[in-house]
Amino acid sequence: MLTNNIKNRQFSIAPMMGKTDSFFCILSNLINNNIKVYTEMIHAESISRKNSLDNYKNLKNISNITLQIAGNNPKVLAKAATYAEDIGFEEINLNCGCPSSRVVSGKFGISLLKNPKLVSECVAAIKKKVSCKVSIKTRIGIEDEGTDEILDVFIDTVNQAKVSKYIIHARKAILNKISTKKNLIIPKLDYERVFRLKDKFNKNIIIINGGFLNTTDYDEVLKKVDGIMIGREAYKNPWIFNQDKNLSFEMKKRIIEKYLSILELHFKKQRFNFKALTHLYYIFNNHPGSKHWKQLLNISIRNKNLKCLFNYLRYNE
Repeated sequence: MLTNNIKNRQFSIAPMMGKTDSFFCILSNLINNNIKVYTEMIHAESISRKNSLDNYKNLKNISNITLQIAGNNPKVLAKAATYAEDIGFEEINLNCGCPSSRVVSGKFGISLLKNPKLVSECVAAIKKKVSCKVSIKTRIGIEDEGTDEILDVFIDTVNQAKVSKYIIHARKAILNKISTKKNLIIPKLDYERVFRLKDKFNKNIIIINGGFLNTTDYDEVLKKVDGIMIGREAYKNPWIFNQDKNLSFEMKKRIIEKYLSILELHFKKQRFNFKALTHLYYIFNNHPGSKHWKQLLNISIRNKNLKCLFNYLRYNE
């Protein structure tokens, strides 16, 4: 476990569907336990009806993992929050920014940016049931919905429910015209909009998200906001938060061995989950043997067996 490369809490890992699940949280904690991870979005209905959070039980360092939930029903969100708090989560993040057509048709995600009164009611209901912190993740706006006013009104209203932290994706959402994937890269980023937001709501914690590629080139950004959230780049480069460029292959192998040992124990109790191994796909990028490692991952997934991965780590230098 590495803890000393980034000592502050200015960086975090964005919630990513199909990526920042419980297994990724375990891996991230082993790599650097100073970095806050936001889980993939989980609908409050799912948490309330099923055991959607079972894999997060007994997770080490859960205080540094934020559960992102989705929904628009105050009672259901509050019920989900009680389950989350029982497991050990100390912060819940309400998704008010997802632009997918399915989410928009359900009137949650980015749809909530246009209904700040409901969001305020949802937060109040959650806070009435739990002592967890509640934060919001949204975007700077919605295409064709005006420039600054919609976000300013949103935060001004939701602040009445005593929300202190907002994570802002510095892009507008484009609805019903492009895919969710394209909404991650279109339209252009507008960091200045987020900076203006921080100037206006200077008592709030404002975290900026969108397009950040490392932890070393954004000192000027960090002077204008309270933190930076990194998404896809943090997944494709798992060592991004370890600034020690001389991090040895041996040290990386020890971390991966520990992760595989945790998976081995988990798979003895529950069915094999191939997603737990897909998180290792980029782990040895830029190392000799990276291509072979990826081939072994595919073999392990196909055979539902970790033996060849352990062998690679033990007999390769």
